[in-house]
Amino acid sequence: MTHTAPGPAQHAPVLPPKKPWHRQLYVQVLFAIVIGIVLGWRWPHLGEAMQPIGTTFIAAMRMLIGPIVFLTIIGGIASVADLRKVGLTGLKALGYFQIGTILAMTAGLVAINIVRLGDGVNADPATIHTSDAARQYIQSGQTREWWEFLTHLVPESFFGAFVEGDILQIIFLAVIFGIAIKAVGRIGEPVVVGVKRLTEIVFKVLSFVMKAAPVGAFGAMAYAIGKFGIATLTSLGGLIALFYLTSILFVVVVLGGFLAAYARLNIFQLFATSRTNSSSSWAPPPLNPHCPA
Repeated sequence: MTHTAPGPAQHAPVLPPKKPWHRQLYVQVLFAIVIGIVLGWRWPHLGEAMQPIGTTFIAAMRMLIGPIVFLTIIGGIASVADLRKVGLTGLKALGYFQIGTILAMTAGLVAINIVRLGDGVNADPATIHTSDAARQYIQSGQTREWWEFLTHLVPESFFGAFVEGDILQIIFLAVIFGIAIKAVGRIGEPVVVGVKRLTEIVFKVLSFVMKAAPVGAFGAMAYAIGKFGIATLTSLGGLIALFYLTSILFVVVVLGGFLAAYARLNIFQLFATSRTNSSSSWAPPPLNPHCPA
């Protein structure tokens, strides 16, 4: 009796069935936006009352950014075999963050000054109400020296970085903790296991929050139309189109350039791979010291 070796087809992974179109998240978001537009147009006061729904969803998303960054960096550093390579990787990551931020701001300023969507808007900047957080950023931007960027990396307290949502401070804490965990050797192994498990839990929480994206989009759109009128769709649609066009160009040109120069990766192949694996559960991979991107 002969046994045949299993062929490639026998080892091919079984992909889950594709979701119906009405269960796709982006389809639900689009439907929610349309419903929000109709509600804000026909019943403006009711639409304005939907503001807490949109702001609550945004707050729920923002609360997860810090923990995701912190846990992912710690898990990545703790997975590196050679600790000496972590320092260089961390410096490259901080440099990439700073350069990428500057280029992103430059691309946004160039795009909005070329298209000039704000021309013709009858608004007095002195009468525009700004939140406390935005006012704080404006004041700090006017008075801060260039060298304060370096001193600002160190937070005044551990939890203060998470409360204020300062990503650079969170990255600094994560790098320090990751190096410390790696330096203590076997004592830190249970912590590494706990960090990886906690990372999976946080990403599961993120998936729960993302299920509420249609509700958040509905609330935000109903409030915008109810407060500023149906004519807002023209300027808002132009702004969204400009945002997506600028973002696509930034991702393909700037991020694609970084990937090609430092990681020898083709960004379009990366997109194809991401689409192939999008139906499976995702967990952050170990940090590769040879791949600063």
